[in-house]
Amino acid sequence: NFICEWVEGGCIIPPTYIPAMKRSSPENEEAASSTEEKRQRSPSFQQPSDVLHLNVGGTLTAVLRRTLTSIEGSMLASRFSGRWDDSLEKDRDGNFFIDQPIGLFQPMIDYLRAKACETMLAPPVTSPEFDDVRKLKDFVRMVEYFGMTAGIYPTELEMCRGEISASKISGHPHLGVISSEYATFTLETRGHKRPIRSFSVILGDVEKIEIGLVRANHFVKKLRKGDHRGVGMERYTFCLDCSQGGLLYEGSFTKLDGLSTEKGTLIRCENKGERWLVNGQVVASSIALEDSFHLPPDLQQYSLIP
Repeated sequence: NFICEWVEGGCIIPPTYIPAMKRSSPENEEAASSTEEKRQRSPSFQQPSDVLHLNVGGTLTAVLRRTLTSIEGSMLASRFSGRWDDSLEKDRDGNFFIDQPIGLFQPMIDYLRAKACETMLAPPVTSPEFDDVRKLKDFVRMVEYFGMTAGIYPTELEMCRGEISASKISGHPHLGVISSEYATFTLETRGHKRPIRSFSVILGDVEKIEIGLVRANHFVKKLRKGDHRGVGMERYTFCLDCSQGGLLYEGSFTKLDGLSTEKGTLIRCENKGERWLVNGQVVASSIALEDSFHLPPDLQQYSLIP
């Protein structure tokens, strides 16, 4: 393993990993130069910031490569990263062909363009909307196919209860919250019904924190000042109570060993609470039902034991 530092236009590799280069003859250098020039003249050759010419379902359009690749980890970002240009489908004029209706693909591109120039002084960019329900379903299906759901319909962190002026929330792609007072925050999806099944939380400097789940439609969302019961204390909620070091379900507490609230601790919830991990170690799972937990039948998936 070695460390390389990325810089504009490439990366710096430690000298010990640079192989010895053979001396090239002028003839070889000229041939290589000619080959490179031909490659750069090819319709499929693009630099990361160049314009890509697309044929979307028969309609020609153009878009910056960095726009198509702005959602990291998506199929669209991988496909147009530049690595696969030679193998991608093209029309007879060399335009990259995308077999989708322009009426679905264009709103997605327009949204990505709007996000690229989003500022704090302007209203936030909203996800594409459609009056036609069927068209909306087709759009969501296409977005899911390209792996763009997290970017087009980002998960949002919202205050549920507490004092708004005492908290600061950061949005997608790096969700985070800083709060000087005790408050409740929820992860919310927008524009689709794909549920949040797993999530991870990296702790900062915290004095008290509970991380948990609630059954849909059973948590009263009402901003209010003053004391209130958080997740794990409300009915139909349970949580990992890092401050007390245990599991909390509707106010019933079970002590766990090994919980930490140190800065940098990684807490992960998997499959809607079936497994809880702290720094990669399982601290609770749904193997059986603890006597102190009395869950209704439709919440059996949340049955946790240490």
